[in-house]
Amino acid sequence: MTIPNEFTEAAVKVNSAREDQLYSEFLRSGEPWKSMYRNNPWLAPPDMRKPLEWGSGQYWDTTVARKHPHWKDKGLPIATKDIHQMRRDLKQWGFCLVEEGMSEDQCTRFRERLFAQAAGERSAGVQMPTPSGQYVNSLVNKGRCFVQCIEQDPEGVQAGPLIEEIMDETLGKGWICHSFLSNGADPGGYPQGLHIDQAPLLPFQTEEAPVLCNTMYIPQDVNEENGGTLLIPGSHQIMAAAGSGGQVGELPPAINLEARAGTLLIFDGRLIHGTGANRTDRQRFVATMSNVTAWTRQQENWIMTVAPDVLAEASPKLLHRMGLQALTYGGTIEGFGLGAQGRVGDAFGSLKEFREAYDRGEYVRVRELQAQPSKEELERDYTLKAAYARVAAQRKSNA
Repeated sequence: MTIPNEFTEAAVKVNSAREDQLYSEFLRSGEPWKSMYRNNPWLAPPDMRKPLEWGSGQYWDTTVARKHPHWKDKGLPIATKDIHQMRRDLKQWGFCLVEEGMSEDQCTRFRERLFAQAAGERSAGVQMPTPSGQYVNSLVNKGRCFVQCIEQDPEGVQAGPLIEEIMDETLGKGWICHSFLSNGADPGGYPQGLHIDQAPLLPFQTEEAPVLCNTMYIPQDVNEENGGTLLIPGSHQIMAAAGSGGQVGELPPAINLEARAGTLLIFDGRLIHGTGANRTDRQRFVATMSNVTAWTRQQENWIMTVAPDVLAEASPKLLHRMGLQALTYGGTIEGFGLGAQGRVGDAFGSLKEFREAYDRGEYVRVRELQAQPSKEELERDYTLKAAYARVAAQRKSNA
């Protein structure tokens, strides 16, 4: 087929000098991260090839608010049952703490189920390790107590109606669950790089309100010793004030979250935060449910729509365009794809085999596992396990 010369790749490239491109400079700006790291060198992530350094003043080298010389007199949020105070805290500081959001019994059920599942996934070889600690993904499949959290059912989370009201006010009615997973901090692990959860929008920024808001379930006491979540209070306002493509100047220091078991943390998707470093000898888990505005998803649910024969013949570009290429912020299946770049042909985020296994009637999900799974559970052909094995083999061949 002959096409006009103006439409050829070569001609398009010749006529697409950087200075002629529409919004490329904006999209490539690297903001707000570029200015943030330039003006706050203490935000640089640790070198994971070396032991974690303490005493150098980096972001993880901190403490809880009541002990922090910068923050101890600033009136930062404390756990409360007062929804009016929560609204004030969320707006001013970017987070609030719900006192006894889970009852003692609810918290115990949640904690026991979560720790058993984590141990079971390690035994079954389907665990997801990260530099910070083990993740337990897709909690919706792994216990009724987790389903109740997504529903905000008072039988599972007694503050459910209050959470729903705050989410309605923040994201608008009809908001949906973006993800629900457990973030672990393992003994000797590294801190996460500090980030914001609505980063996929960057360099665009929502100034008036977030489009993502989190509910964190805290099933055990957390503090500066066991990797309590790192937060920069008020940083959501700094990010909002910078605006789309804007620069960020000096930031105030980070703190570790301090909270009792059963507390819920609600935090703005623009708040700078990350998992802390665990200096104890026990695993620490929290579980984060991200909620987003109702429109934050693909209009067409391609992963279900595409016909098996079209899927079988699909090019890497078509798979990518239909959303069958996961990346950290979207499209993951049972957590597979976290860490992937979302690029065309990226094998580390390819979801094709999950859908093909589903079409064959052979998709085996990771469900509830006990700390010591049965022989049958250990020998089950989990689709996730096969995907991890493929990625490991590919990484080995590329090494």
